[in-house]
Amino acid sequence: MKTHSPCEYIGERTFQRKVVMDMTDEKLLEMMKQDDESALRLLMDKYKRLAEYIAAKMLSSESDREETVMDTFYKVWAARGQIDLSRMSLKNYVSMTAASCTVDKLRKITKGEPVDPLEDDLELELDLENEAARSINLDIIKCCVRAMPSPDREIFIDRYYYEMSVKEIALRRGVKEKKVWNILARRKEALKKALIKGGIIL
Repeated sequence: MKTHSPCEYIGERTFQRKVVMDMTDEKLLEMMKQDDESALRLLMDKYKRLAEYIAAKMLSSESDREETVMDTFYKVWAARGQIDLSRMSLKNYVSMTAASCTVDKLRKITKGEPVDPLEDDLELELDLENEAARSINLDIIKCCVRAMPSPDREIFIDRYYYEMSVKEIALRRGVKEKKVWNILARRKEALKKALIKGGIIL
């Protein structure tokens, strides 16, 4: 039985990886749609590091990250028939799926509190039914959010756009929960004042 020296093995692996990285999305997706199971391995060879990077930004446990990465590729594989490369590259599809799986895993871990709608948290009854009033109120909200410094803006968006719990946000942003609460309270108060001053309140 022929054995390979470490140098030969490394060279062989480097060559194999180059072949995978050079493979076009079209060819890889064609293999996937033909139910060629080797395509799943090729897909992982090409984009596993990307999925690991995305998972590592929010998950501290190695086992949670590994599980999330596996979930990512099996979800991509399961949806192979619906993937349209004219709308999104495989890299972007893997990225989007990895981000979704990571957030799902984080929610399961933290089991955080439900997120109240922004209107309830502000203790204001905004007119969002009338089209003109809705436009004015939303413009004020957008303007205030854009003007927030980092990381306040990202934390505010995490809470009210992605509907993440304070515990999830703290883990994601690497800060204490108390700091998240303080930032949200401060930014909500400023937003409330801006809406009272220039918005349409019922």
